[in-house]
Amino acid sequence: MKRGLCTIVALAVLAIASAATGTPWYYSFQITGTLMNHPAQYSGIFTNAGDGTLEFTLNDAAWPDPADPGARFAYIWTTYFAGNYNGTTPGAEKWSGSILGTFTMSTSNAPTGYNGTLQGNINAKFTIRDLDADGILDDAEKYSIQYNMLDGRLSKSCAMPATGEMANKQGTGALNSNGFAFLYPPEINVLNGNGNLNLVACPSADEQSSWGSIKSLYR
Repeated sequence: MKRGLCTIVALAVLAIASAATGTPWYYSFQITGTLMNHPAQYSGIFTNAGDGTLEFTLNDAAWPDPADPGARFAYIWTTYFAGNYNGTTPGAEKWSGSILGTFTMSTSNAPTGYNGTLQGNINAKFTIRDLDADGILDDAEKYSIQYNMLDGRLSKSCAMPATGEMANKQGTGALNSNGFAFLYPPEINVLNGNGNLNLVACPSADEQSSWGSIKSLYR
């Protein structure tokens, strides 16, 4: 009996694992924006592997108004970057700042399973290179689109809205680009980069109930 029950549990776990394995979508994008404006938002289009729009908005509710750009920059730098300096690797000294927000996608002509709309969360990590390794932010580093970068981590839960082929799905993804800088409006960043998204079906009520029953039997 015990061996048979273990077999049932193993098969159930295998079935759930198989259902939770998706086929990632890899895409390219171009977005524009700046942290120095309100809302702190980047928006644009997909440029490869699908058509549509990509946008993310960061939580800048507590940031000073863009009308005082000096205060706004000082707040962003002090809150997110100044305490996150990494000088352990010679030639790669840098500051990093991670800012939370939300993202939206609206897609068409993408691979099967990725056409529609969705909303999720983003953890946007911006990196500023310390080019002269002195631990002091210089203007050349602040505005260096050649060396500074964005690395965003995406997540989408079943509770977040989605339509079309992306409805009733959950998953994770990433996007990254060089070209980030602290530009003041009307100047904006133009970020060309690549990303990926891996969505899987949300478990149905029957699947959740069945798995709960199996676990109770195993106990």
